Amino acid sequence: MELFSEIYNCYYQIMKHILQDNSAISLEDLRLRIETDGYEESLLYLIPKLTQGEWDFFHQDGDVYVSKLSEDFYVPLTKLQQAYIKTILLDSKMPLFLDTADIQALLQIFQNVAPLWQTGDFYYYDRYTNRDPYEDAGYIQHFRTIITAIENRQYLDISYESKLHHRVHHHYLPCRLEYSIKNDKFRLLGTIKGDKLARVEILNLDRMQEVSLLEEYVDTLPDINKSIRESYYKEPVRLLIHTDRNALERAMLQFANYEKNTQKIDDDTYECLIYYNQKMETELLIEVLSFGPMIEVLGNERFLEQVKMRLRRQKHLSI
Repeated sequence: MELFSEIYNCYYQIMKHILQDNSAISLEDLRLRIETDGYEESLLYLIPKLTQGEWDFFHQDGDVYVSKLSEDFYVPLTKLQQAYIKTILLDSKMPLFLDTADIQALLQIFQNVAPLWQTGDFYYYDRYTNRDPYEDAGYIQHFRTIITAIENRQYLDISYESKLHHRVHHHYLPCRLEYSIKNDKFRLLGTIKGDKLARVEILNLDRMQEVSLLEEYVDTLPDINKSIRESYYKEPVRLLIHTDRNALERAMLQFANYEKNTQKIDDDTYECLIYYNQKMETELLIEVLSFGPMIEVLGNERFLEQVKMRLRRQKHLSI
């Protein structure tokens, strides 16, 4: 089975969205749909085929085009899509999003479908083993309460255990949930009620003791991306990424949650500038070192010194 085929290309997806809408559409709206989902040349290719009858999907009724497909038209799932859904349903984090009964019902539907992969197919050599308790009822409830609060722009009352095992209790405005691949944990980014500076607080979900909704709302969430940028060190980490062993693709995936700027130096090398603050430094350091010789650290001086210290420590332990 081909991993990628025609049904995943751009034109197929454009036509799928237009036809599934199954309503009359003007030429102007048709152009807008194609232009939004496609490329500049998409209009030149698709419009003549749709309006001149080469693809017999529509008939013209005055100024609009009406679909010839029946109202119950749908696009069935491919075998690859079914296998992907089965894989996702088997993920340990799925109970955070679906009830157990719903997961079992869906697994029953896809009982004869083989997943694309199993959890045991992967060995994470650079991941912490104390992941979040995704199956724990209390953790699930906290996760869903936070999601509700973010969607409703609603304050939360959170009791939290700090790294030093101190009990912390504040009213937070939750802004975003992040998932750390390295730690296999979720963390909440938010602000404390009444903090005029709107400083970003980062709370690990597994340290939350109690989470409850407050009947207090805001019209808009604060721009925490701006706050995070203001907390960055003046100099980003400067990396040279070599393309051997798919290092560039792996690096772009690994550093997807960081603000960065990447440019090509030559056929085999890319320069990547990663912007970060102190709270991100240790995790970023571990992620960079996991690439071994495929990534060179050129700066900044602070980060480069941290890399040297880690390598000296490893060398000392190996003696």
